[in-house]
Amino acid sequence: MRSILLTLLIVLPSLLMAQNSYTLEEAIDYAIENNANMKMAMMDVDRAEASLAEFKSAGLPQVNASVDYNYYFFTPVNPIPDFLTPAIYGVLLEEFPNQVTPPPGEPDILEFTFFNKHNLSANVNGSMLLFDGSYLTGLKAAKLFRELTRKKIDTAEEQVRTQVTKAYMNILIAEENENILSKNLKNIDASLTQAQAFYETGFMESLDVDRVALSKKTVETELEKIKAFIDVTYDLLKFQMNYPLSQDLSISEDLESLVSLISAEVDTDYADIDYNRKAQYEEIRMGRQLNELNVERFEKGYLPSVMARAGVTEQLQRNNLFDSNEAGWLPTVFAGLSVNVPITDGKRKKSLIQQAEIDLKKIDVQLAEFERGMDMQVQNSLNNFETARKTLLNRKESLDIVQRIYDKTLIKFKEGVGSSLEVTQAENQLFSAQGQYTTALYELLTTKTDLDIALGKL
Repeated sequence: MRSILLTLLIVLPSLLMAQNSYTLEEAIDYAIENNANMKMAMMDVDRAEASLAEFKSAGLPQVNASVDYNYYFFTPVNPIPDFLTPAIYGVLLEEFPNQVTPPPGEPDILEFTFFNKHNLSANVNGSMLLFDGSYLTGLKAAKLFRELTRKKIDTAEEQVRTQVTKAYMNILIAEENENILSKNLKNIDASLTQAQAFYETGFMESLDVDRVALSKKTVETELEKIKAFIDVTYDLLKFQMNYPLSQDLSISEDLESLVSLISAEVDTDYADIDYNRKAQYEEIRMGRQLNELNVERFEKGYLPSVMARAGVTEQLQRNNLFDSNEAGWLPTVFAGLSVNVPITDGKRKKSLIQQAEIDLKKIDVQLAEFERGMDMQVQNSLNNFETARKTLLNRKESLDIVQRIYDKTLIKFKEGVGSSLEVTQAENQLFSAQGQYTTALYELLTTKTDLDIALGKL
């Protein structure tokens, strides 16, 4: 039991720490899962799915039911001349010409109605689109739009990867600067202790001690500044990851390992450009396909469209709604076809086709410009990366030389055969070389990131 408890005490803190520690890929994965732009892009895909279902519904059977009731306070009447009385008199005059007197004047006007006071009807009507060329093409376009919306997720992911990678690199460089400054401060602190001892024994002037003390104060100030900057870089990484700002976050990548990994990739053929790796290029291509379908949709607008219709109606008309002795429900059933043949629209479709064809040509120009721009971006990024790689090698060699000079100068100072001025000059050279080296590291990481972005490999 004591062994288990001891193991838990050792392992548990590391587990808790690991929950907040991220490699670069883990940080990117976290951001992709939680980034607001990614969530919005996924919502757009869901909306595109719903929009496609809405468009499909226009080609599916449509069925509607309704119930109508009307009560007529005054039933509608139709005035018609009295045609019965003249007809009867005509027959009687033929049979009994001397016994019947013809009616005087014009026939009376009769009021005739087809309505009862209560009118109740129940209707079920259905329709279905049998053929419409524009609808079929529009359905293809709706499906392609759904795929285009999905492609926007890849574009959003590219942006997230870029933002998180650069924020992560900033932390690595800042922490490297902090390590260098901490090491320098430790060395200067040791020199200051020894200088004070030499001063107390009379082997060194107070001016020498002050120079070392000033160097220490300068490094302490820079160290405080870099610590504050590290806090800012961590907040930026949290923001890009959509990570809670109030929670602790640490990174687990090693700067030297990343640099070594980059150095191992130098022989890779970076000139191999594949435009399809860029999500934005795929978006433009899909946009072109959508415009092609748009032209096709307008052209098919010249074709006839056919729709089938059917319906059932039950109608009840009574003066007394609940009197079963009056007429009951009267059914009506029908089925039919509607054919719509476009004849002329004042050249509207022709104008729409011309506009869509112009849009197609514009997208072709956009694709060509994208390819030219990507070619130039890759070439520039490759040149910058190669320059940064060579610069880093030179800065490393320079740093090694300056470090050896500083170490020898410090030894001479500790042995009492060197001056504090020489130490200060060597320190300044060392600090400058260290700054140039970390800047070269940063440039190597950023140019490599920019090259991966240009190639669509990030």
